[in-house]
Amino acid sequence: MGKREGEEMKVKKLISGAAGIAGCIAGGMAVAAAVNKALARQEERHLTPLGKIIEVNGHKMHVYGEGARTKVTCVFLSGGGTIAPVYDFRPLYRRLSPYYRCVVVEKAGYGYSEISAKSRRLDVMLEETRRALILAGERGPYVLLPHSMSGLEAIYWAQKYPQEIKAIIGLDMAFPEAYEKAENAGKGIGLLRLAAMLGLHRLPLFSLAADDGLTEEEYAQAKLLAKRNFMNRCIAAETDIVYENAVLVGKSGLPEVPFLLFCSDGKEVADFWVELQRECAQKLQAELIELPCGHYIHHFKAEEIVSEIRKFLE
Repeated sequence: MGKREGEEMKVKKLISGAAGIAGCIAGGMAVAAAVNKALARQEERHLTPLGKIIEVNGHKMHVYGEGARTKVTCVFLSGGGTIAPVYDFRPLYRRLSPYYRCVVVEKAGYGYSEISAKSRRLDVMLEETRRALILAGERGPYVLLPHSMSGLEAIYWAQKYPQEIKAIIGLDMAFPEAYEKAENAGKGIGLLRLAAMLGLHRLPLFSLAADDGLTEEEYAQAKLLAKRNFMNRCIAAETDIVYENAVLVGKSGLPEVPFLLFCSDGKEVADFWVELQRECAQKLQAELIELPCGHYIHHFKAEEIVSEIRKFLE
């Protein structure tokens, strides 16, 4: 065998070896994805919604309400990617519901709501939210409590249907200007989607559900929802289109409804976050309450937030 033939054989072996490794990796990924799907089907049978399951726009949505029906109905809107809003907002609405009607609407792909293929354009999501509330027997005008990304939906709602909104209470809510400054809202989304498909989020090193004030049963449900909902297609699609949604909201300016704003220290969000909150509060002539805590402020400062909300509403 000549030198050239020997080199060609080495190249062929390398190619063959690489192909074999690639085949093993692909096969392993296929097995992991299949196991993840099988586990998800089993876990689905153990999910027990707390509230009402409503069919809206061809898919099922979960709406949970507690507290007597009063003149004030507080509607909680979760931030992007929040696994189980009905449990996430628990520390806040359990303290508010003795005084006001409190309702959590879980968007498609969130909490107990069905994972849907419908568009995540803001106009579509808003109409689904409004319809779900009506079918669940809830009536406005509403006080909206948006966290993070859902600030866009709250502002858009007040722009489009001002008669339905009594006030907006921002829980470290996002304004359209935040997405003009930020360029990485969708960064790494592809890798996270792949991790979700392969079931990597099931590994013990991931902690996707918080147990803040939850009973053992509620925490178990939150963990099941975390396994089902982590970076599902609804959440990924909403993240993909968030810049387009922000432009839509930004076109009409800030709505003329009363605002109360709570703001985190910004460390978990962006270096411009607190200053932007101050600027928006000034434009709105709204009170801004800065809290020395992380982005999920309702986990850290629920009692203080409830106290300020009651002052604001009464």
